[in-house]
Amino acid sequence: MSDPGIVETADPETVFKALSDATRVDILLALWNTDDRSSSSSDSRARWNADDRTATFSALREAVGVADSGQFNYHLDKLRDRFVRKTDDGYELTLAGSQIVGAIHNGAYTMNGSIEPIDLDAPCPTCGADRRFTYEDETVRVECTECPIVATAGVPPGVFAGYDREQFPAVANRYFMTIFQTVASGFCWYCDGQIETAVRPIAETLDAEELIEEFADRPIAQFTCRRCGAETSGDPGVAMQTHPLVAGFFFEHGIDVRERPFWEVGALGDAPTTFVEDDPVLVDLTYVLDDASLRIRFDEDLQIVETERSET
Repeated sequence: MSDPGIVETADPETVFKALSDATRVDILLALWNTDDRSSSSSDSRARWNADDRTATFSALREAVGVADSGQFNYHLDKLRDRFVRKTDDGYELTLAGSQIVGAIHNGAYTMNGSIEPIDLDAPCPTCGADRRFTYEDETVRVECTECPIVATAGVPPGVFAGYDREQFPAVANRYFMTIFQTVASGFCWYCDGQIETAVRPIAETLDAEELIEEFADRPIAQFTCRRCGAETSGDPGVAMQTHPLVAGFFFEHGIDVRERPFWEVGALGDAPTTFVEDDPVLVDLTYVLDDASLRIRFDEDLQIVETERSET
């Protein structure tokens, strides 16, 4: 493999130590919020550029509220190159700086919350009992009130900020589907590293007490990051439903797949999956809508190798 030119230039301890002072965090936030000042006066418009979030040294120091120029320069210097860069127009955030601000705003480090359970309209596809949506300890759970079938997803508290309680299930679904699309596209949902995909029987990934016997041999997709080692798993039907072929099939029948709850899709929902071969892995997944069906066959990497469309 050729050298890609991507090298590590600093260790994590050094990088995060640079963010250990409140003034430095204020600098990042001030650069992000330059658009709040761009319209306050003609003078500020000359010093702040809202289009690319740049600011001169003096304007940035004024925004952060540090009177001592030398002290401010000391803190700014700790952020230079890694989180802040100097340009001809002043200072601006690097991509890493913008991601730190984004992490602050998403609430993963600064918010917490939980809600009383919400009863869902759609019954459990396995036993027909009621299902319940809960959010606690940064985790969404959609579980049946009778059988052990449960769908879980980690969701930062900030995702729900600004929404009413009754909107939480729909918000959680959109967020989770975005994560699943990221993973299915080959990127880690934590560190953006490369994802390794494997399709295995559910029985190999869940504890015995969590299984219903009839589903033990159904396929489940496992995603593992080669960089950070993070792991997650999900029904192949969830990963496949945003494929253009599948999304188009649903759209023809008046359904936007982006609005289908992830807990109603796949082996435990309305699109059963079955192993056709174990080595190499081949899986069939069939979607049925009205009088039409779409069968797709995919391999261990979730790559479609065969399709069949029928109308009855």
